[in-house]
Amino acid sequence: NMVAPQPRRIAATGVASRVAQERSEDIGGTIGYSIRLETKRSRKTRVLFCTTGVLLRRLADDQELSGVSVVCVDEVHERSLDSDFLLVLLKDVMARNASLKVVLMSATMDASKFAAYFAAESGGKPCPVLEIPGFTFPVKEL
Repeated sequence: NMVAPQPRRIAATGVASRVAQERSEDIGGTIGYSIRLETKRSRKTRVLFCTTGVLLRRLADDQELSGVSVVCVDEVHERSLDSDFLLVLLKDVMARNASLKVVLMSATMDASKFAAYFAAESGGKPCPVLEIPGFTFPVKEL
């Protein structure tokens, strides 16, 4: 199972809806979301989009993230107290649960800093860094 925290509520619900739509599924099936005061998921949910705060609350109750094999943190360059604290806790969970994979994504992050931070938990072995080249589209004013 994968958990994908998002920095904002609208991002969590919007991305979950889009992924479910792309998979021709209803939200709450294998794709779900959880934001404060609203959850759409089921026993079949395998990918859960949530806010950073929801994941932090889960970590307070379940410090091993039982049943989660991947945490995919998008927009990791958007720094906040919650997101920084989440990375600290995920590093701690990884030290106790070697099977947990953490994926950090951003269009603008300095990957070397994040790789060095998480490498300390793997005996100094560098974390894999994948770069996918992107491009921008020209914008014309009308």
